[in-house]
Amino acid sequence: MAGFQLFSLAGVPVSVSPWYLLLLAYLAFGGQDMGQGMLLAAVITFSLLAHEMGHALVARAYKLRPHVLLHGFGGLTGHERPATHGSEALIVAAGPFAGLLVAAVSYLALEYAPITSQVTASVLSTAVWLNVFWSLFNLLPMWPMDGGQLMRLGAGKAFKPARAERVTHITSIVVVLMVALATYKVHVGGPMIMFILALTAWQNYQALQANKPQSSAPARDNPFARELFDNAERAYERGDDDEAARLSHQLRAEGNVPPRMLDRAWSILGVTATRKGEYEEALSYLRRAPNTPDVVEAKAQCHYQLGMFDALEALVQTKEFLRLPNDTRSDILAALAEKPA
Repeated sequence: MAGFQLFSLAGVPVSVSPWYLLLLAYLAFGGQDMGQGMLLAAVITFSLLAHEMGHALVARAYKLRPHVLLHGFGGLTGHERPATHGSEALIVAAGPFAGLLVAAVSYLALEYAPITSQVTASVLSTAVWLNVFWSLFNLLPMWPMDGGQLMRLGAGKAFKPARAERVTHITSIVVVLMVALATYKVHVGGPMIMFILALTAWQNYQALQANKPQSSAPARDNPFARELFDNAERAYERGDDDEAARLSHQLRAEGNVPPRMLDRAWSILGVTATRKGEYEEALSYLRRAPNTPDVVEAKAQCHYQLGMFDALEALVQTKEFLRLPNDTRSDILAALAEKPA
């Protein structure tokens, strides 16, 4: 689901996946009326942005460095992990709230503004039903929808972690089946909604399999996580630190991510933050990363720049330090020898 950044909105980077561009092209040119299709594509894009920016602005208020991605199945807001469940719940709830706010403003404009253009009336009418439908759909207790994430947070308060995960994913599958049956009976939503429901059920089934306490089968790879991981590695190798960090944060927001990928995400976040001079933040990432040579070198730089000389002296005594290239070790030891008295 990786994309390319188009612009920043209120200080939040906004990226678009090629799959989303294909979806827009289908909406704009796939029907008989190209004008209506383009208007629908515009309203959908605006509504998705409003929803994701609801998440992102609250995350930004908590200084969690959010970023937004529009992809083939909707939108995704990635950010650093909040400090409390309460702040995480506010971030999650802000998306549907923003969508309902857009619907309310559009409805009031439609009812009370002196609108003479049929096109404007059509856009506002579409914005009302689209935002009401998508916001309420997102609030259903189906993980990884917003309602499912809120349910997961609540289950985490009521049960132990393993049981909370099972309650979340089993409930999600039951709700998906109920919604699919209702959608089929009343002929609402169309193939796209049915596909999203099927994908949601599959994601919850995979999560259940991965979290079986005595399962001998390895957890299945998340294909979206694999794509994010590969793109983060490529950005890191070509020296694009901002893109590598953005993709690594996004990878952390995915579910069912193999531990080795998360380890690498922490490494990339720590090293790139070190290169940008964000030493305290870098250390918070590096402490969670395995002690590979690039991580050890970054730790040494952070310790030195922050005046943590006791930690630096302990680091140079480790076997991981001895695996660094000779020149790197010599530079670190020389810097340590010249530390302030």
